[in-house]
Amino acid sequence: MHPILHLGIMEIPAYGTIIFIGLVIGTVIASFTAKKYDLFKLDIVLSTILASIGLLIGAKLVYFITVLPDVIRYFSYVKSHIVPTLMYLFGGYVFYGGLIGALFGYYFYCRWFKLDFGAMVNIISPVIPLVHAFGRIGCFLGGCCYGIEYHGKLAIHFPYNEFVTELNQVPRFPIQLVEAGINFIFFIILMIYAKKVRKPGSVLGVYLIGYAVIRFVLEFFRGDIARGILFGVSTSQWISLILLPIGFYLIFNKKEHLTKQATNSDTNPTA
Repeated sequence: MHPILHLGIMEIPAYGTIIFIGLVIGTVIASFTAKKYDLFKLDIVLSTILASIGLLIGAKLVYFITVLPDVIRYFSYVKSHIVPTLMYLFGGYVFYGGLIGALFGYYFYCRWFKLDFGAMVNIISPVIPLVHAFGRIGCFLGGCCYGIEYHGKLAIHFPYNEFVTELNQVPRFPIQLVEAGINFIFFIILMIYAKKVRKPGSVLGVYLIGYAVIRFVLEFFRGDIARGILFGVSTSQWISLILLPIGFYLIFNKKEHLTKQATNSDTNPTA
């Protein structure tokens, strides 16, 4: 576990660095499939920049909502510890929030430049699990999103982490690496599925269904407490249940376009 990477005299956070690497690789792969849907590589790059902003905002916002009940519960403590509370409220990320925020970014870009949003997400969806896999490796290095107490084979005993003080108290199930591996496999499956031109939005639908099932199951192996629990079900499990019918809708709806696609390349500023 290395939450901070040392490059000469520079110190950079492992999580953010790994995510950035995954995002660049995913964008390059997606850009090479853009032509299939009559989109330009530059559209993929520019829309991903906008989507990355949405990703950051969404991931932070959902994390804020997840931990807000704790702040309300201990409000008497909060009143005299404003700075630590703010650091706690905005100190983490939630993947689903980042996913939703990124999709809003892509949608806004497509609306702005009159592109087919369904075609855009068909291009982007296969690489989402690839980027996510890199993110989970970053989680492993950073010590976040850790697993339940576990004493069997492949158990991980993390060293002391000043940012996550409870991490090294017991051996942990290596949930970050397990999810990374599953996401790499899911990436390959989606790339194979997306080799043919599919109905706009359907590849995103397959992704949402697949990952919703994966995430719902994997949540039972998570040991970190900052995930929100309602009726014994975590925030991410509730979101998984919501995304399942959306995924089926995207696959089986009969609409040919999710947004109007530009028919004249002269109207496309990125052409």
